Amino acid sequence: MLAPANIFPPALIRRLPFPSLGIDINFCRNPQCDLFADPPDPYIRKGRPSTKVKRNQPRGEVIGSGDDKTFKCGACGQSSIIKNNSAVVEEYRRLRRRFQAEPPLPDFCQNQACDNHQKRLGENTGLYRKAGRTGTGTQRYMCKACLKTFTVGSRIRKQHRSSTNGDVLWMITNGIPLSKISDFTGLCPRDVYRKIDFIYSRVVDHNARRERSFASVDWNKVGRRFATDSQTLHLNWPNKKTRAQIAVQHLCTAHANTGYIMAAHLGLDQSEDLPEIEARMTDAGDFALPRAFRSQARVWSETEFKAYLDKITRGVAIHPLEAPDVDLDLQLPHRGALLRQDIMQLAHAFVLRHFLGKGDERFVFVLDADSGLALSFISAFAPWVKQKRADVIVVHFNKHKSNDERIMLVGEGNVARQLATGISRANWATLKADEKDRHTDAAIEGLLQGHLIDEPFAWPFHTKSEPHRRIRIMTDRPDMAPDRRARLMRLATLRSVDAYFHKVRSNLRFAARPAHTPSGNGRTWDRHYLYNPETMVKIIEIYRFKHNWLGSSTTKKTPAMKMGLARGKMRLSEFFE
Repeated sequence: MLAPANIFPPALIRRLPFPSLGIDINFCRNPQCDLFADPPDPYIRKGRPSTKVKRNQPRGEVIGSGDDKTFKCGACGQSSIIKNNSAVVEEYRRLRRRFQAEPPLPDFCQNQACDNHQKRLGENTGLYRKAGRTGTGTQRYMCKACLKTFTVGSRIRKQHRSSTNGDVLWMITNGIPLSKISDFTGLCPRDVYRKIDFIYSRVVDHNARRERSFASVDWNKVGRRFATDSQTLHLNWPNKKTRAQIAVQHLCTAHANTGYIMAAHLGLDQSEDLPEIEARMTDAGDFALPRAFRSQARVWSETEFKAYLDKITRGVAIHPLEAPDVDLDLQLPHRGALLRQDIMQLAHAFVLRHFLGKGDERFVFVLDADSGLALSFISAFAPWVKQKRADVIVVHFNKHKSNDERIMLVGEGNVARQLATGISRANWATLKADEKDRHTDAAIEGLLQGHLIDEPFAWPFHTKSEPHRRIRIMTDRPDMAPDRRARLMRLATLRSVDAYFHKVRSNLRFAARPAHTPSGNGRTWDRHYLYNPETMVKIIEIYRFKHNWLGSSTTKKTPAMKMGLARGKMRLSEFFE
């Protein structure tokens, strides 16, 4: 007897990853395309009846194999690397969880059998009365119901030598090595690290409470432009056998007008364990799948990173006697795990989008010339780009010019501005800032006539900080007003975030550029560099707090004051309490 025919079509196979918590970034990322941000058909439709294919859904084409799979748009032909949506959401949620406010100190009756237990003193003043002070001067309270006493105290009362908290904070954020901090304060190294842990916990609590008020910021008043860039920091190698440095990316976004550092993320997760990651990925069969379809694609596994090193070092000649010691200056951290750069950039952009809220303001994001960074911001802010609420601009300039060459270029830029505006250098110096901006915009608008939308624009008026600047408005469109395009070109600068990076290099001893010695065979090492990635994460976040809220002795208005988040400089006594 013949078996009954199978009248049901085979199950559909996905060619694109599943969305995660409503996040799906696998679409055409070309803002000039008609299908930009429209989710394509995620299934393979080969052999399907034509009646089963949705004609109004963009198809495109998935090309490549393995980790190099890309989605090619059927309208504009631009290809975009397929990303793992779950990994982006996982990293985004980790960054959000990092900053949770500490629970308030228990200011209620501690007797669990009492009716007043869990009834807070500040909300129920009639349930308690003052009952003298402790030997250290702390106010004591008595419960009127059970007559038990309790104290609220402070977070520093159990600390050893809490009077040195402020000294440790200022020293670690002003270039003092940890060994010298121990000498100056009289604390043993163990207590110095405990102080850093305590200061970090207070920073996390402060940022979790105070940065919620971003929703109350008047962006139209303080400015709607941000600058994003990354710098490379280094950790020392963990032992003499593996003499390779550990490079960690430090990604920051600064508010252009105030200098407030909105977000600063390091490309490592100090809580992960490489053997556990390897075992988890092996059990899930991840190594047999393209990265976009894996259950874990957020951090590098040890096997993947070694394969990556083999790939980028293929063809590099190393002397046989030096080969055992040389790893071309790259290795995984001995504690924690390195994040994949594209995942870190996407999560960073989503965190920034969360901070900016759900208003209707129009924002401008100026980015370093990293194609992955630009596409990450375009993906995260795609709905805003479609609504013309966000513009993404990429800036590239020559970072290798000497000081004399930069000064010469500034002179050439002054001559070019005089020719473009018809205003002499002497008269230009007498103009007000808004008048200079108006004349500059008019000159740039004239130079942009006939300029192709998708082509970078060479800024003619060189500056010392950004010589040979080339600007590309990624979200440019034919209907953009010429005066707005010229204004965006003028505002496209990374000075705010680069100034912060310079402070980090100058004021954090471990962030200084690596030193080379004749006997190092190209390897770099510094005795003030850190060995523990967790310590690096904590000090970087402490310095961001110090920059935003404390400033220095010469700071009149901190970035937090300029943003409207604070009325004055924060007192350390207030911070530690």
